[in-house]
Amino acid sequence: MIRRLFRTLWLLSLAATFTVGSAHAQDAAPTAVIEKFHASLIDAMKQGKELGFDGRMAKLSPSVMDTFDIPAMARISTGAAWQKMSETERTDVTKAFGDWTAASYAGNFSSFDGEKFTTKSQSKDDGKGNILVNTQLDPKGMPAVTLNYRLHKVGEQWKVFDIFLEGAISQLAMRRAEFAAVLARGKPVDLITHMNKLAADAKKDG
Repeated sequence: MIRRLFRTLWLLSLAATFTVGSAHAQDAAPTAVIEKFHASLIDAMKQGKELGFDGRMAKLSPSVMDTFDIPAMARISTGAAWQKMSETERTDVTKAFGDWTAASYAGNFSSFDGEKFTTKSQSKDDGKGNILVNTQLDPKGMPAVTLNYRLHKVGEQWKVFDIFLEGAISQLAMRRAEFAAVLARGKPVDLITHMNKLAADAKKDG
């Protein structure tokens, strides 16, 4: 399953739940945000088969919305097209992005198979208010994968707004290219349809 998830470029995908190891005893707030999210995934995974997709979706959606800056991710992923959207279109695109994100986790995090997920380090502020929390996934029977979360503050809360696979491949950059292709052929409603299909595919696969 991990290979399938990486092919679809949802960069936080894991085939199963994981355990979390902290790199430092005094984790600052950004690391705490990531580890809290991991704990919610673990909890959902342990009940994965019992809950089914809809149950996992209901259980994980609040944590996804609390952890990720969905409005910023939707805005960055749509690039220049965002500026041309009406407020209603922006609201609808943001909702579809959030629903798809939650569906991705509900569909992909479905069982435990001995994976281990370890927090490695937390960077200093990059001068723009951004911090990286660096983690490593050790999938069963596969090479370790580096997953780094970029967070910034929304009000007083740290939230994830990008994820890097192997320290270099930005989820938002990938999605921006994909969404630009959709928007070049149509309108915001077509992008919403595209994201709704991605969410439906996650449910089918999960």
